[in-house]
Amino acid sequence: MKDVMSQPYKSGKQSCRVSVSGKNDSTFTINRNDMLLKSALDQGMDYPHNCRVGVCGQCKTKLLSGKVSPMVDLALSPLSNDEIENGYFLACQGKVRGDIEIEVNLGQHHVVPEQQVSGRISLWKRLPGEVIELRIALDVPFQYEAGQYAFLSESGSFVRRCFSFSDAPPADKNNAATEVGFLIKRLPGGQFSEWLFAENRTGLKMWLHGPYGVMGVDDPDVSGLCVAGGTGLAPVLAILQQRLAQSAIAKFTVIFGVKTQGELFAIDKLEALIAQYPGRVQLLPILSHEAVDSDWQGERGFVTELINEDLGIDYGQIASFICGGLPMVEAVEARLLKMGMNPDRIHADKFMPTG
Repeated sequence: MKDVMSQPYKSGKQSCRVSVSGKNDSTFTINRNDMLLKSALDQGMDYPHNCRVGVCGQCKTKLLSGKVSPMVDLALSPLSNDEIENGYFLACQGKVRGDIEIEVNLGQHHVVPEQQVSGRISLWKRLPGEVIELRIALDVPFQYEAGQYAFLSESGSFVRRCFSFSDAPPADKNNAATEVGFLIKRLPGGQFSEWLFAENRTGLKMWLHGPYGVMGVDDPDVSGLCVAGGTGLAPVLAILQQRLAQSAIAKFTVIFGVKTQGELFAIDKLEALIAQYPGRVQLLPILSHEAVDSDWQGERGFVTELINEDLGIDYGQIASFICGGLPMVEAVEARLLKMGMNPDRIHADKFMPTG
């Protein structure tokens, strides 16, 4: 095993040794009673994760020996009963009680450190479907990667919510942006979104804290299927921008689902990518609740209905990027596995609204 850290990363506490088996074996040290995922990320380890709150299940880890205390009710866990019985737990909710041995596939990707920066709203624009396009000009450059998200809050407010970046960071070695964009859906009763939608907020000071999550990391030359539900389009746009620029050969099919024709938003951004990269992006909007007598000539139904043999892609050779509400994402994941997609190439961001 490779020792990434031979001494405790904090002083004054009892240290515990974590031995990792998987694609990239490692050994590192954390403090007793610390959360496994946070401690690993604080040390720059590429630990699989996304939501960090026990919902997405991407930090699923198998305990081989030692003791970890789960900090959430297992009845609410995304893990199956069989997985729990076989020693799996969520690293984001696992408090380490002593030396442990675990099995998880660590990555070798650079982990962007957490940052907290201020800025002012430079664009506040209403889009169809009760969506706001929000852009924030930052006081200092902010590092992130396509597919990640950050917490936003108005200066002086304790209300903060997380949203995915809707554009890729600059293509430089630091991935540092001086302006960032988001697509934010109005959530009835939601403190942040109701505040944001009440009036034009251009010029207001905001705080940005992040980035979080891991998504969009794959071989840049691998073609992909992107499935977005509602404002799940935000991270899909960022991932498309980045991956199309990184590769000269990768092609992408984008399935974009909303309820009605009047809720289709940001189509101009997708059409701009289609024009910029001819022959490399196929767009398939699909409406789940469009009136039967409307003039809509496109696809109708749920996004999963388009994932079939007729889509014209080799599911065993591509990557997928799925973003949207939890039920939709889980249904798409199940469908992709049935179509023969490699589980390691299914990248998902499961939105869990808070109101």
